[in-house]
Amino acid sequence: MNYEGYIRQSLYLRELPAYQADIPIIHKLFCEMNQSAAYLHAFPNLNMETPITIVDKELMK
Repeated sequence: MNYEGYIRQSLYLRELPAYQADIPIIHKLFCEMNQSAAYLHAFPNLNMETPITIVDKELMK
């Protein structure tokens, strides 16, 4: 099933309107979410590490 049909069917099953202009935007959001999930699977402990911040003393003046 193509992504447009899948999105339309998903919206229909949730009794939400499916506007033609919204379909590509929803598809892009799904792609972004899948890409982010893939990064989390590749680096599961990424958010567990505290970043190191080095501040230049001259910037603090």
